[in-house]
Amino acid sequence: MASLRRWLPALLAAVILALTASYYALTEPVTTVHRVAPDVSVQRDPFHAAQRWLAQREQPTRRILSAAALFPLPDTDTTLIFDKQRGLMSDEQVNTLINWVMAGGDLIVAARPLPSSRDEQIATHAQWQDNDPLLYPLGITVWEIEDASEFQELEEDPLIAVLAMLPAFAGDPLHYCMESDNAELRASCEALLCEAPEQPQTLVLHTDEDTRPRHIQLYSDHVLWHDSWDEEDGIEPHRQWDTEVMAYADNDAGSQLIQLSLGDGQITVLTDLSLWDNDHILYFDHAWLLGWLTGEDGVWFIRSVAMPPLLQWLWQRTPELILALLILLALWLWLRIPRQGPLQPADEDQHHDYLQHLHASGYFQWRTEQQDALLSALRQQASARLRGYHTDDDKALSLAARDLNCPSRDLHSALNDTPQSRDQLMEQVRLLQALRSNT
Repeated sequence: MASLRRWLPALLAAVILALTASYYALTEPVTTVHRVAPDVSVQRDPFHAAQRWLAQREQPTRRILSAAALFPLPDTDTTLIFDKQRGLMSDEQVNTLINWVMAGGDLIVAARPLPSSRDEQIATHAQWQDNDPLLYPLGITVWEIEDASEFQELEEDPLIAVLAMLPAFAGDPLHYCMESDNAELRASCEALLCEAPEQPQTLVLHTDEDTRPRHIQLYSDHVLWHDSWDEEDGIEPHRQWDTEVMAYADNDAGSQLIQLSLGDGQITVLTDLSLWDNDHILYFDHAWLLGWLTGEDGVWFIRSVAMPPLLQWLWQRTPELILALLILLALWLWLRIPRQGPLQPADEDQHHDYLQHLHASGYFQWRTEQQDALLSALRQQASARLRGYHTDDDKALSLAARDLNCPSRDLHSALNDTPQSRDQLMEQVRLLQALRSNT
C-alpha cells in the first residue's frame, strides 16, 4: 500500500501526458470564417483595399477630397486618380493639370458621359466641352453603348445572397460548398468564393509593353472614342492638344480604357474606376493594371475638386460672416447703451400710486357686495384687542364701549354686522380702528 502511494503521483502525471498527446494526435485545428462588418473608415473609402495593396508595394497613398488639398499639384513622381465625382474644374485648374502632365506627370481619369438630358447625336461642340473640359480637348468623348443589355452586369443571384446569411455557410464556406450534394448549390458557392462575376464582358488590354494577354472588367454602359480614330474616315479631329493613343482595352462593345501620351507624361482614361474598389480589385488583372499604371510612384485618389475643406470654406466667406456679426453687435449695443440727451418727462396719467390701487380694489369689492371681506382683517385685529379687556365677551364689550365713549350696540355692530351704506362702513371702520389702537 505504501509503494502504491509512492508511485501514484507519477502514474497520474503519465495519464495526463498520455491524454494530452492523444488529443493533439487525434485532432487537428479547424479555421472558421466569421462575417464581421468592416470599419466605418473602410465603408466610406471604396479604394481602401487598393491603398493597402499599394502600401505593401511601398507606394505612399493619399485620399484627396478638395481642391485646396490638390492644388498646388504634387511633384510628377505622384500618380493622380480622378473619379467621376471630381467636380467641374475651372479653366485655370484644367490648364494647370495639363501642364503638369506635359512635365512628366501621370494622370488616371474616370470619364464623365453627357447628361441623359442631352442627345449625343446632336450635342454641340460647346456642350461636349462644358461637360468635360479636361478630356474633350484631348480628343476623348464618351458614348453610350447602343445595345447595353449584353454587357450589363448581371444582378446578384438571390441564392448567393441567402447563402451569405446562413450561419453554417458563414462559419466555414469552403467546407459547406464542397460537402454539399446539390450541384447547383456547389456551383453557386464556388462562384461566390472563387470566380469573378460573369458580366460584363471582360476587356482585353492592348499594349506594346506587355506580350501576355491581360483582362480587366469595367462596369459601365459607355465606351470611349479618340478622335484620331476618325481620321481614317476623313473627319477633322477636334482635340486641342497633340495626343497619341499608346494603349487601350476593348471588347465587342468598344474601348473602355484609353492611354494617351501628352508631352513627357501620360493620361489614362477609363469609363469607370470600380475595378479598383474593395470588391473588385482581386479579380482578373485589376491589381496588375493599377501597379502597371502607377509604377513605383505615390498615388493620390481624388474624389472632388469643387468643394474646399470646411475651414477654408469658412475663411473664404469670412467677409459675409464678419459683416453679419458686426450688424448683430451694433443692434445689441444700440439696445444696451444708455442714450444721451434730455430726460423725457414722465406721463402722470400713465402711473398710479399704491393708494390709488387700494382705492380701486376696495371700490371693486364694494360694488361686488364683498363688504365683509373689506373689514375682515381689521375686525380680527379689533377682536384680539377686545379679548384683552375681559374673558367674558359681553363684559369685554361693555368695558371697551365705555373707553371709546360709544354705545355697546354700535361697537357690536361694527364687529359683526355687514355695512349697508358708505356712511355705515366709514363709522364701523372708525370704531374698529379706535378699538385696535386703544391701549
